[in-house]
Amino acid sequence: MNAIEIKDISKKFKIYHNKESNLKYVFLNLLKGKRSKLHSEFWALKHVNIDIEQGQTVGLIGRNGSGKSTLLKLISRILYPDGGTIEAHGKISTLIELGSGFHPELTGRENVYINASILGFSRAEVNEKFKDIVEFSGLEEFIDNPVKTYSSGMYVRLGFSVAINVDPDILLVDEVLAVGDETFQVKCIKKIDEFKKKGKTIVFVSHDLKPVEEICDRVYLLHNGRLVKEGKPVDVISEYHKLLIGTSKLKVREEGPRLEELTGRSNGKNRWGSREIEITGVEFLDASGTETEFVKTGEPLLVRLHYKAHGKIKDPVFGIAVYSDTGIHITGPNTKKHDFPIASLEGSGYVEYRMESVPLLPGTYHFSAAVYDRQGLQAYDHWEQNWKFHVLESPEMPERLGLITIPAKWRISN
Repeated sequence: MNAIEIKDISKKFKIYHNKESNLKYVFLNLLKGKRSKLHSEFWALKHVNIDIEQGQTVGLIGRNGSGKSTLLKLISRILYPDGGTIEAHGKISTLIELGSGFHPELTGRENVYINASILGFSRAEVNEKFKDIVEFSGLEEFIDNPVKTYSSGMYVRLGFSVAINVDPDILLVDEVLAVGDETFQVKCIKKIDEFKKKGKTIVFVSHDLKPVEEICDRVYLLHNGRLVKEGKPVDVISEYHKLLIGTSKLKVREEGPRLEELTGRSNGKNRWGSREIEITGVEFLDASGTETEFVKTGEPLLVRLHYKAHGKIKDPVFGIAVYSDTGIHITGPNTKKHDFPIASLEGSGYVEYRMESVPLLPGTYHFSAAVYDRQGLQAYDHWEQNWKFHVLESPEMPERLGLITIPAKWRISN
């Protein structure tokens, strides 16, 4: 049974143009015989279809302005669609905007009752849960103070405590959890996990992808108001990272995506050497031999260094280096250290470096390529961190923290 059914939902907003809405400009345009258009239309959501099963925890992810919060407000009936229908089965508790439902002049105690009533719960139900609400929020000392004296974190703590302790069937949570301190965030995630184990339905919006991956059964990616990807958290988060980098192949705009080409290109900076041998290009190839700039942790990657030797050069040494996005030098292998001697080179060709299993964890990595003489004293051509490639999440690799994964096994002895 579905807890929430979203059918062909579309939502538009009017964007008013300040200059044209000014009475002076309207009057002048009327005298000139022109009708001013006071606003334009912005479609926040376009033909979105999602079915959320009862007891499922789902995540909504996407860039700012993608339509995530708008969709949550439509589900909670704060807003109403301009097309399509939404059906939700059960009591809904919503934590969308900081301090929504709170009156600044009233105390925390009074606002608990007001906030709960907005969520559709009776005074008797709140009386029964009041002690748990205050205890979870950690605001016992401040509950009888006006909420206008509360910090933004205290607002979140009280609002979330009300939302999750009134025992709804469906919980909608937006980005507001990012406002609370780390201890309270951990407390909230644990509470959401308890809520999940009770078979409740949760819709979770966040830019923090770690809890999305950990607690969600299914994730939906929105972009420019359209649903562009759905599925397992790791797969959808990987596609989101591609989109953020700006090279996703998803056709989410009528005019088509604008792709930023990075693979095998250099910005021409940080290069030195005599150029007796030139590195003319770098390619990153996946397992199928297709040029790419994306690879998942644990997958093979072939790096191809194209060169052109101006004359016969003896004993050249090719090397590479990989750096994290923060500038940490991760590795720097070369043909000499790997006992791969090259007697001489002349003309054009390429040298390959194959990683059977990429040990790097998700992130963007910078790449250097160089060719030196046998002693490593003479640089023929050195390109320093002039290329990039991107490592994405893999469901086979549970590690998410740090820079690398180490092939290893756990063992216990009694």
